[in-house]
Amino acid sequence: MEKFNVYLSIYAENDFRDIIRYISSQLSSPLTAVKMTEIIEKAISGLSYMPQSHPLVSDERLSILGYRKVNVKNYTVFFSIDEKEKTVHVERILFSRRDWLRIL
Repeated sequence: MEKFNVYLSIYAENDFRDIIRYISSQLSSPLTAVKMTEIIEKAISGLSYMPQSHPLVSDERLSILGYRKVNVKNYTVFFSIDEKEKTVHVERILFSRRDWLRIL
């Protein structure tokens, strides 16, 4: 099984940072923020093996562009795959209930 390199876009990095900051500060739960960091990092690193096993998004425009998703607790990690380069590009990490079609 070939391993894919996983890269986060600047948007995904900012999303990740904002999620952790929100949980820690706004929800006053630093321990939960640490746990969520570990959960999201594990899900993202897991994309290095068989990223194709995750579904394309249901939106036709985004699926044509190759966007896939993986749900992580209350968040959705959006990514695309470059088979030729063996890379996964994490584009965004968004709250699952958010209207993500306007953002992607």
